[in-house]
Amino acid sequence: MHFTNRLNPFLLGPFHVGGMELGIRWYGMAYVLGFVFAYMALNRAMQAGKIKGLDSKSLESLVFGIILGVLVGGRMGFVVQNLGRWKADPMFPLKLQEGGMAFFGGLIGVVIALALFGRKHKTDFYALGDVLAPVTALALGIGRIANFVNGELWGKPTNADWGVVYPHKDLLYRHPSELYECATHIFLAAFLWWLGRTTAGSRRGVVSAVFVIGYGLFRVVTEIFRDQDYYVGPFSAGQIASALTALVGVGMLVFNKRSKPVADKDASESPAAVESAETIHLQ
Repeated sequence: MHFTNRLNPFLLGPFHVGGMELGIRWYGMAYVLGFVFAYMALNRAMQAGKIKGLDSKSLESLVFGIILGVLVGGRMGFVVQNLGRWKADPMFPLKLQEGGMAFFGGLIGVVIALALFGRKHKTDFYALGDVLAPVTALALGIGRIANFVNGELWGKPTNADWGVVYPHKDLLYRHPSELYECATHIFLAAFLWWLGRTTAGSRRGVVSAVFVIGYGLFRVVTEIFRDQDYYVGPFSAGQIASALTALVGVGMLVFNKRSKPVADKDASESPAAVESAETIHLQ
């Protein structure tokens, strides 16, 4: 099956204003959905009492911090990846209408936001990460669909029975690498959702660590199909960054190996448990 990608990246528009194309893009809507999913997941966890120190007021502050971390971190990550363009044009970081975001920068931005929030509100960093991991994977999958609609991040030329032509690039059939990544992200989201409901996944930090490991490993594979510009030996820059990300996840998993399951810790801190402990002590 072959397909020519002439999809309109605008949900509404474009409107031409001062030589610029303005409107509501599918890509922007993917971000909005991701932030809505994050709010819903955190709100549900808050109401279930799974995240101590989180209330309605601080939840709004947390979501704002996450949005800021994604947008600023993602943009600066893209700028770092394109230092040549920044050198040629000092205003390049501010030209948001031209697009350009990097996952690794956005991830760093969110980690900083969660760490600062956790420190201020005495909230468990890993508990926040465990709640956000599945919805983050899902949001990334939706984002890859938006990348496909935009006709960007195309794959390498292929002679397979399927392929996509990106007319603004060339007339070659290419791997729809965005859709490959979308499939891995959605699978990862489903796995993390299941893992969080198991005994192993009840330990603080496990779901977060598995997300980081899974994302890194899956992307090492999907990067094989993406058209790349930078290589270090046989590996692309994206594969190297993804492998390092997976190693960070392994480190997180090892670091939290001895953490108590959430249920066990909550039980140990319940009034009944405290009363029982005091009775034992008095005897």
